[in-house]
Amino acid sequence: MSDPVTPAALPAAPKAISVTQEGEPDGFEIPTAYRAEVAPDGTTRLSVSVPPERLAEVFYALAGALSTPWSVMYLQLTDRRRGKQHEGKPRRFLSVDVAPKLGLETFKRCESLLFRDARHQLWVRGGLTEQLVLDEMGLVYVYPDDFSFRDLLEGMGVPEMKRGKLLCDRDYVKVQFEATADAQETLLLANLRLAEVAG
Repeated sequence: MSDPVTPAALPAAPKAISVTQEGEPDGFEIPTAYRAEVAPDGTTRLSVSVPPERLAEVFYALAGALSTPWSVMYLQLTDRRRGKQHEGKPRRFLSVDVAPKLGLETFKRCESLLFRDARHQLWVRGGLTEQLVLDEMGLVYVYPDDFSFRDLLEGMGVPEMKRGKLLCDRDYVKVQFEATADAQETLLLANLRLAEVAG
């Protein structure tokens, strides 16, 4: 009997798509590229965009480049029971001193949640305060803008974007929900001992 929270093969379905004002797909294709940015708090970062079929691969590679131990924060943006966004701030769940092996093993058991469902964000911080964020639209942010991360991305065929738009730049974006994500969220919280903290 197969594990009900570990699909044998994931379809290449995006977490979010660009749409018209009427909510219909507008034909925008998710680019394969990274872009250097300065975050609102003044820190440098790389915004990484890849098609859905490469999202897990690139995320795992960047996670593997973080120093140890990890701290993991899970932001639940949507109340799964009511199907509505949390009023005010999202719910935050935190775990510190997470072994990368346990983190990666758990992430791989929760791939429908992480890479197909848009009701959350996942933050992973390394021991040297470098940080990796997977957002609700399927974009990845890595802090700081460092040559080691650039070299890793370039080596994976993800070039720097000099011009053009990422999904986050589009006027209208429709997010997707994944039915199997609810059970996987429970698994993620339990395996990594993520405890709710004040926002």
